[in-house]
Amino acid sequence: MTEEPEEVEQIKVQKKSLSIKQILIFGGIILVLAGGGFFSYNKFFARHDEGKDSPKEVEHKDKKSAEQILVALEPLIVNLTDKNRFMKISLQLEVTDKKYEELLKEKMPLLRDAIIMLITSKSFEAISGPDGKMQLKDEMLSRLNQALGKEIIINVYFTELMVQ
Repeated sequence: MTEEPEEVEQIKVQKKSLSIKQILIFGGIILVLAGGGFFSYNKFFARHDEGKDSPKEVEHKDKKSAEQILVALEPLIVNLTDKNRFMKISLQLEVTDKKYEELLKEKMPLLRDAIIMLITSKSFEAISGPDGKMQLKDEMLSRLNQALGKEIIINVYFTELMVQ
């Protein structure tokens, strides 16, 4: 009889260790599945808000795009720093308000000068790729607003661009 309680106790110990192993295995499986589900949700279903506008900003942009004001510049042909290379470019400037359209027309020689000075400082290599063109647009936007003395222009659009 003394052996029987010992065997029962040993069986209980085995059951406990077996259930701990099971818990660890099931816990690991649950963690892997939860991690995979989280990854899948973020990758395929969730709306990524990095760099996105808040709903209020989106609403404001929608209004702005409905009343988008563009001012066209006459085409420019400008030499690049590379020997025998030039760029032909046509632009449209998006302004914040229609009231600035007349101001831009008055300041057109100033704006054209700022663009010419910027482009003539560039090499073909600096503007040949998409990143170079984006950088050129950003620099152009900054210089044009600087020339005007206030943030009037909100975007620069290349309507024609040729480098030879």
